[in-house]
Parts: sequence; C-alpha cells; structure tokens
Amino acid sequence: MADINGKNTLKHKMHVMQAEAASISVAIHVLFIVLAGSIVAVRWINKEAAEFAGENIDRPKLERRQLQMPVKVKNMQKKSRRPQVKTRMSAAAKTSFELPNMSSMGLGLNGFGDDYDGGAGRRDLSGLGGAGSLGFGISGVNFFGIKSKGEKLLFIVDASKDMLLDKKGGYYTYQYVKDKIREMVDGMKAATLFNVMVYDNKGNTSSVYMFQQQMVPATEANRDALKKWFDPINKNPRSVGEVKKLANYQPRFEYDSLVGPDAMEWAGAVQAAMEQTPDNIFILSSEWGQHVIPKEKRETMFNIDYDDQKEWLASQGWNEERLKEHKRQSDAIRDKTKKALEKENKRRAAQGLPPKFIHHWHSYAKELGWEWPKNPPQMHERWHFNEDEIMEHLKAVSLFNYKPKKLRNPLVHFVYLVASDYQTHANEKEAENVSRLRSVTKAFRGRFEFLHGAKTMENLLALNAGLEE
Repeated sequence: MADINGKNTLKHKMHVMQAEAASISVAIHVLFIVLAGSIVAVRWINKEAAEFAGENIDRPKLERRQLQMPVKVKNMQKKSRRPQVKTRMSAAAKTSFELPNMSSMGLGLNGFGDDYDGGAGRRDLSGLGGAGSLGFGISGVNFFGIKSKGEKLLFIVDASKDMLLDKKGGYYTYQYVKDKIREMVDGMKAATLFNVMVYDNKGNTSSVYMFQQQMVPATEANRDALKKWFDPINKNPRSVGEVKKLANYQPRFEYDSLVGPDAMEWAGAVQAAMEQTPDNIFILSSEWGQHVIPKEKRETMFNIDYDDQKEWLASQGWNEERLKEHKRQSDAIRDKTKKALEKENKRRAAQGLPPKFIHHWHSYAKELGWEWPKNPPQMHERWHFNEDEIMEHLKAVSLFNYKPKKLRNPLVHFVYLVASDYQTHANEKEAENVSRLRSVTKAFRGRFEFLHGAKTMENLLALNAGLEE
C-alpha cells in the first residue's frame, strides 16, 4: 500500500510542477508581447513629418519661331488656277427670308435608298451650317418622273408660249406643272434650301425671273411666298411668255467661254442657278432653243460687215423692190393669221375654254394651210451658238462657281415637254433636240425624261408612267 501511495504522490507533484512551468512561460510571453507593442506605439506617435526638398535645375530654353502659315497660303494662291472672269455685278439684291424652325427638322438619315447620287462627293457643310452634312436638310422629289434627293434643290421652268401649245396640253398641263412644283416644295424639310426660276426667249433676248436672289429654306413662310409668286406666271392669256418685264437676274461675270455673258433661254437660267450652287438643278422646257449670237458678236466671230448687206442681197437677186414686196405679203398674211386666232379664241371663250397659244405666226399659218412668203437669205447662216459652245459655257460656269468651294458639279436634270402623241425620232428636228439635251444631262450626271402634255389629269397619268410615284 505504501508503494502505491508513494507513486500517486510523485505523479501529483509532477503535474503540479508542469502546470507551474506552463504558467510561468505564458506570463513571460505575455510580458514580452506587451513590451514590444509599447515600443512600436511610442515610435509611431513620435514619428517625424516627411519633408520634400526641392532642387533647382537649369533647363535649356527653346527659341520662339514665327508662324509660316501666311507664306504657305500665298504660295497656294499663286499655284491655284481659276477660270478667267470679268466682274459684271458686285452685289445682288438684298433678300429677306425666314430661317427654319429647328424643332421641326427630321434627321433624314434613312428612307432614301442606295441609288441616291445627289450631292455625292460633297466636301463642304452645305445647307444650314453643319446640319446638312448630317442629313438634316436632305429632301427627295419626283420631278415629273425624275427622282432625286439633295440639300439644295433648284427648279427652272420655261415660261414661253411654246409651253402652252394645244398639242402639248395647253393651259391645263402648264397649270399642273406649277401645282406640282409647289407640291414638291411643300413636301420638303424645313432645312432644305430651294429656289424657282422661270425664263422666256422672246425675240433675241432672254429673261430670267427668280423667286429669290438666293436659295432659301423651305419654311412655311417661304412656301407661302412661293405660291403668291408662282400663281400669276402665265395665268393671264394676254401676258403669256412676257417675263422680260419681271426679269430680276443680271449675269455677275463674263465667263471664260465663247458665249460669255450672252447665255440665253434655259442656258441663261442654268447659269443663274449655278451661281447659287445647288446640288440638283431641274429644268422643264419644250425645246433646245435658239441661243442666238448677238449681232455684235457675230460680226467679230465671222468678220461680217452688215453695212454691205443690201449689196449682198442684191447680188442674190433680192433688190430693194423685191424686199418691199416680200414685206407687203408677209404683213398681209400675218394680219390674216391674227384675225383667225382672235376668232378661234372668241369661240373658246364662249365655251369656257382657255385661249389657244401659238409658237409663231409662221407655224400657225402652216397649221391653217396657208403658205408664208419665202424669206430672203441671211448674209451668214451661223446665227446660233451650237451644242459644243453651250456645253463649254456651262462647264466654265460650273467650274468657276463650284470648284473654289470644293463642291462637286451639280446634277442637271432635263424634262422635255412634248405632244401627247409624240414618238421618239418621229421628227428629225425633234430627234436632234433630244440628242442635244441628253448630252447636257449626261455631262452633269443627271437624268432625261419626257413629259407628254394632256388636257386632263387622267390623260396625263396615262401618258406618263411614274408621274405620281
């Protein structure tokens, strides 16, 4: 028993000693940790603020150089080439117009299809500021079968009596033309710029009457103003084709071409249009035109002395006595033809119909079956600018007005008003006119179309496919 009790006592003492040793070890570690933490805290509290010391460094200074831009600009100006022109008119008439309501503008970025070439290649921000480049002012039109789109659209309409001939639909077709153009303008976006011109070729002069002296936005106020301006054109039978009294265009330059400042008829109107730099020019006419060379220019071009005309005519068998007889016969048949026209128009007025219009007395006499006396020969056969000379002039006008502004040449479209029963190439002269006009549209990337005149809307639509699409 004693041994057992002794073993138990020894085990107990060993456990007590181990517990004391562990307690002492833990106490020493705790004391060490507290001491180390105190030292770190004291050092953190007494930590000095960081200081930055600057250092002065001498750096080399760059020498200032003068800007060289003025020299470059001058050099470019010397290198640039522009058509030679002579200033004729320094300023146009001041025009007031209303700016568009910006809140009503559409973006115009879709719905136009992929076949649009109007304004392609443009490098400016035409239209209204930068809006045009984003499509704010792009509008599409159907000009009597020719569809195109653009930011700046200009319409030219022949106002001569030829446009109101019976065989070409008379007053009804011309009224439809005016209504249709007003409708096209009404359908434009407010930011689209537009203008309308009419022209006449009475005698050896040509007159251009412009709605505005510059292109204006298609706002409601400008659309209403167009209606008031356009309505009287060829409305009164007594003043049909008389635009000369209203003409408000004077050429601004003597362009570097044989035609120079003497462009007449539709060519003169296109010249006026190009000076306003539209991207689309639409023309409606009934003929190629005369494009008469002024007498003074004929004398220079062909070395003609018209003071010798009587002697020359006498050498051709036309002495003074024969010339007087020719005048007497011509005056008699002209009076007879005038009376026939007056009688016809009285008959029409009694029936509530518009009057009859004629191309000239010679053609009406032929229509009535009367022979007009043969005219004496001309001293020189060349009285008109030919196709090449007209084309050369239009290209010179386009080059001068568009190239300095970095604009692409305009699209020039032509609609040719013909009789309801017109057949292509049925008449040699008509075929030649069509060929000439097509060459103009081809040169300016435009389109050519016929408009068959008729006296009723039903017949107009039947004769002209795509007119109302």
